[in-house]
Amino acid sequence: RANPTLQQQVQAASAIEPVLNAVPVRIPGESHVRGLVVSQDGQERTLPVAGVFAAIGQVPNSALLQDVVQLDSAGYVIAGEDGITSAPGIFAAGDVRTKSFRQVITAAADGANAVRSAEEYLHQI
Repeated sequence: RANPTLQQQVQAASAIEPVLNAVPVRIPGESHVRGLVVSQDGQERTLPVAGVFAAIGQVPNSALLQDVVQLDSAGYVIAGEDGITSAPGIFAAGDVRTKSFRQVITAAADGANAVRSAEEYLHQI
């Protein structure tokens, strides 16, 4: 799902082996990563890696908000940078919010923005 420029760079890098349409099964090793076992086309194989970066959660955990606030087609809460949603008094922050960049640092900033919006909301009621 990377942008096309990054995809081309990965394809051109001799030190990177793209592994497509595979599901991580387990990470062997006790205190150190000794590989990554993936299932691909019904077969398991171990990739020789010394580290793993896990990006967990491509599906937003927003089920409890389904009939409460407006969600986009992928299930993310539609909210501005201020965290304000379609329902008065409900604010969204972090990776549940529709945005182009998801990372811990942006989620923390989202939280600060949502708190500020919540404070302003509480002063108005």
